[in-house]
Amino acid sequence: MVRITQILNLPPETLNKALLLGGPGIGKTEVTEQYARELAKKEGRTFVDLDLIDEETAHKLAKDCEGYFVYLRVAAPHIFPEDVSIPKPLASGDMIDFLTPVRLKILSRCRGLFFIDEMTNVKRADQRVFFYSLVQEGKAGWSWRLSPDVIIVLAGNPPSMSVDAEPLPAPLLNRLTVLNVEPPTVDEWCAYMERKFGDAWERAVCEFLKEGPSFLFEPPKEPEGLEAYPTPRSWTRLAVQLHILGGVKADEDLIAEITYGNVGRSTGSKFLNFYLSKVPKEFFRKTSRAVEKV
Repeated sequence: MVRITQILNLPPETLNKALLLGGPGIGKTEVTEQYARELAKKEGRTFVDLDLIDEETAHKLAKDCEGYFVYLRVAAPHIFPEDVSIPKPLASGDMIDFLTPVRLKILSRCRGLFFIDEMTNVKRADQRVFFYSLVQEGKAGWSWRLSPDVIIVLAGNPPSMSVDAEPLPAPLLNRLTVLNVEPPTVDEWCAYMERKFGDAWERAVCEFLKEGPSFLFEPPKEPEGLEAYPTPRSWTRLAVQLHILGGVKADEDLIAEITYGNVGRSTGSKFLNFYLSKVPKEFFRKTSRAVEKV
């Protein structure tokens, strides 16, 4: 396996047509977007997230995207074959042409990265077959083809970690480089938090995880249930929420429930012992290591 953060070091030719297969909440989406941003900067292009632009900007990019690097994330279960080529009658005769959604039209002309998430959650057989030609040839429908300058990256969860995930057809897997990815290190997660949130997060979470790195990612034993569990994503959410709660001086019962609601009771209770302790942190760390040895 490779750490998800190691994806950032891959050349575009290697990452293209790769399936990032790993547990939920480990950072597949975050790292893929970061990769796109860094590649745009390296190539001297302006990064554009197609999910965040208005329709006027979208139509301009569909006509001219010189100097831009576009990024689009979609969930695979939301892509249907009938949505790609929309029939439109021509004014003359009994012929028809096919229309293409504007953001897909941009991807047919521009340099960019197309991130297809939740690939293992696709249920319909016709959707799965749709991805065969999209991955292999960059083609879909009657009239749409991806630009050869677009990098295709897919991501999904293994069935052992998600009740919605299913194995993929062998012909589709054969078109992909399957990269089994694992969570970042605690240091990498802490650096990400500093970079993205600045001072707007609770650093005690980072201190706790450095004492117990195994708590960063603990997938549940069963793929479905009602108990929260710790992942880099849930620790991120908790660290931001604790910072906000600190500003309003929330009581300890509320802090406990928020903690359990993000990382579960087992791990959450260990974190609360650290976070709410009035004992100096250095003393706590010594005690923690002593207990661990016992």
